[in-house]
Amino acid sequence: MRYASLLILMLCGSMWSHGQSFKERFSYRGYLKDMRVLSIVKDTSGTTQTLQQNLIHHRLNTRLQLDTSWQLGVEFRNRVFYGEFLKYAPGFGDQLSMDPGLIDMSWSWINKPNLISHTTIDRLWVNYSTAKWDVRLGRQRINWGQNVVWNPNDLFNVLNYTDFDYEERPGSDAFKAERFFKKGRSFQVAYKFTEDFDDAVFAAMYKFNKKNYDVQILAGKYNRDVALGVGWAGNIKSSGFKGESTYFHPIDDTAQAVVLTTFSWDMSFGNGMYLLVSGLHNSNGTNDLDRLNALSAAGGGSQLTLKNLMPNKYSLFAQVSGAFNPLWSGNIGSIVALDLGGVFAMPSIAYSIKQNLDLSLVGQSFIGLVDNKLQSISNAVFLRFKWSY
Repeated sequence: MRYASLLILMLCGSMWSHGQSFKERFSYRGYLKDMRVLSIVKDTSGTTQTLQQNLIHHRLNTRLQLDTSWQLGVEFRNRVFYGEFLKYAPGFGDQLSMDPGLIDMSWSWINKPNLISHTTIDRLWVNYSTAKWDVRLGRQRINWGQNVVWNPNDLFNVLNYTDFDYEERPGSDAFKAERFFKKGRSFQVAYKFTEDFDDAVFAAMYKFNKKNYDVQILAGKYNRDVALGVGWAGNIKSSGFKGESTYFHPIDDTAQAVVLTTFSWDMSFGNGMYLLVSGLHNSNGTNDLDRLNALSAAGGGSQLTLKNLMPNKYSLFAQVSGAFNPLWSGNIGSIVALDLGGVFAMPSIAYSIKQNLDLSLVGQSFIGLVDNKLQSISNAVFLRFKWSY
């Protein structure tokens, strides 16, 4: 709460200093969502459970232009969870209140077995910008990734593709400075603050254009590893071609080095249809289900980290999307763990009720090998109303 109070004081101070011009300098936008969730899962005994949950999700993004170069940004979200699903997720409220950043800006107002109310400030930064410089300090998103699904170059923020309701993506408590040069070249340095230096992330990235390809080269420290990476984005005739690769070498030389490489090919068609295909190779992945299950039981196999974007070696992603008419659109994306025989599918359909009001229906299904048999492991359906302002 003390950080929320500090935020209010900062805004009030800016209002006082700019007087009548505050309305011209201040802008905001956000949304309000109501999402009904139906989950069908199997417990450890193999019994199928059908669980319901409701989520009310409010977000507010604000900007205050202090002068021609300085800007203050504050973004936060409020969420209310209720339903029987919470009874089967003990400690969920406590988990939400755990802020991964250096400064704790996340808290649960209500934390009961069937009702959780939670607030988090996931953006709080001050920015200085000129024609040659862009410098930002505070909680922010530092996006170094090129691809849609997997981003081995994204040292500061790990993206979870399945978390479709978090469009803004996670942020970090960090400092970032970027210097712009001629011909589209730039040099960027960033530092992610942590309580333990071993977990700190700092890196530099140089971007340039070569033969109509945007290329980036990066190097730095990622937690307890030295990271070296390269990424590119360009076109093959009328289609897009992107890729990223990062090599992680342990500083203490006791762990195994890891290389993650991903590519994507995408193309838009004249009828409004869009096709995307992407692949990922994890040099430290496994095709041993027994080893994967042991790691998951120990809490390390299913945890999403930059060095563990997928637990297996070879993964393939495909997505098809398009608009049926100005009001209706559809999308289906699927991830296949080629060497594990697992498939994750996420189809969706959206309807624009009016300009700022949308209705969407999203499904998630995971099919995997259980006792050498392909079985449905979990399924979920999300019905969401979204009002934007």
